[in-house]
Amino acid sequence: MTSATTGRIDNFTDAAFAFAVTLLVVGAGGSAEDSATLEKAVAAVPSFAIGFAIIALFWFSHVRWRKLRGDGDWRSLLLTLLLIFTVLIYIVPLRAMATSFAALLMGELGGYRGNLGTLFTVYGVGFTAMSILTAFMFLDARRNPALSDDERRETLGQAWIWGILSATGVGSTLMAMTPGLHGWAPFLYATLPLSIGLFSRRYHWGSGKAAPPLAPDDVKAAGDDHRRADKGPAAG
Repeated sequence: MTSATTGRIDNFTDAAFAFAVTLLVVGAGGSAEDSATLEKAVAAVPSFAIGFAIIALFWFSHVRWRKLRGDGDWRSLLLTLLLIFTVLIYIVPLRAMATSFAALLMGELGGYRGNLGTLFTVYGVGFTAMSILTAFMFLDARRNPALSDDERRETLGQAWIWGILSATGVGSTLMAMTPGLHGWAPFLYATLPLSIGLFSRRYHWGSGKAAPPLAPDDVKAAGDDHRRADKGPAAG
């Protein structure tokens, strides 16, 4: 693909992620017509901030991947389009998590009236799908012949990290689908800072000592929304 085509694809990707953030933050609609509505809007800020951080995590990974991949080819285009498609679906359960946590902050136990096991399952599937796609994108970047040895090690390291994220998402999803264990499913994401932190410290990033692609604090955001939502309403 040409640089002009790549630029238009990246612009489209940025717009899709921006639209996802818009759906997350202001998708509920409405204006602060009274103090109660205003209080609910303020209470929603922390939960939406967590959701924003998760979306930004995937967006930044795409930006970093593009820098390593270069213009790419049809495979790169396909992976990017799949990522866009997935994030626009993933925003639905992510917003449900945010809404449930916002209701919890307001002392309301009816933020999410459905089955939490189903919510955690749908969220886990979306999180896992996006993580797998991101891992494949970094593996795809290794086909760039212009990469240096350090850059090749970085792409492999990032693919491994997103593989860890994918495996954790699969485990959490399976727990969410298991009766009696669904309440513990979000807590599996709490292991990500430890597992990714250990890998980042043991992995040789090259002579340039490139920084790990995902710091433990960044990954922690993916599990925070789960754990806080789980403190909300019981399964319906």
